[in-house]
Amino acid sequence: MQLRAGSERDRPAAELIGMLERTPMFARVDRQVLSPLLVGAESLHLHSRQHLFYMGQQATHFYLVKAGALTLYRPSYTGDNKVFRTVEKGDLLVETAMFLSQPEYPLSAQAATDVIVYRIPRDNLLQLCRACPDFSLAMLSGMAERISQSLNRIDLLTIGNAAQRLVLYLMDLYIQQRRAWLVLPVAQSVLARQLNITPETLSRQLSSFRRSGLIGDNHPDVVLLDIEGLCRSVGLPPPDLKFEGESAARRLGSSLFDCCNYASQVLGKR
Repeated sequence: MQLRAGSERDRPAAELIGMLERTPMFARVDRQVLSPLLVGAESLHLHSRQHLFYMGQQATHFYLVKAGALTLYRPSYTGDNKVFRTVEKGDLLVETAMFLSQPEYPLSAQAATDVIVYRIPRDNLLQLCRACPDFSLAMLSGMAERISQSLNRIDLLTIGNAAQRLVLYLMDLYIQQRRAWLVLPVAQSVLARQLNITPETLSRQLSSFRRSGLIGDNHPDVVLLDIEGLCRSVGLPPPDLKFEGESAARRLGSSLFDCCNYASQVLGKR
């Protein structure tokens, strides 16, 4: 389905503009400025397990998920796939890769369900940056924030104690989601790989915390019952629990293994 730019009478075009306006990347950009992004844009339908693209392919488009979910992964040297994250409705995908001089997709994207995505040409995004300096500055600010979050994730993964890595991750989720009832953004098997521990170790550690009365469990969610006690149990100081004024650059990001994405859709997800 080919999309035409601009017209409010064009329902698919208006829908795409509306979705873009709800993403952090484009939220502050005037609708008229966004309209040129639609030139040559189209929607793609994928069945479950179909690939949208493969790691190393030339990156000529970025994507916005309209429906369904995609798994982002990299093949490992052992032959397994290392899952980085899942993107869902409203998420932008590989938009930061568009700014490489010779852009390649840094991950493979496979449909976890039946999926509909909007495919938007790279050239449209580059032209928007050239035409709108304020948008370009906003993007640079966001990218700088993501670099800081990447450093935080590297710091987390270099902590030798698996229990400490898990608790630090739960504390970061607590600050992001602003409640003790935590919604894990990925399956526990995926989280274990992201924290560089085995699924069995993760399961045992969570069970130990439950037996100690530090967390509750309503699978797949985790409920923090004693935050200070949980931190003390692994030799960590409790976090500053003041939500206001918390710098996003001090956090891990919307997903532990975000990459090649400016930011996830955050409106209306929880």
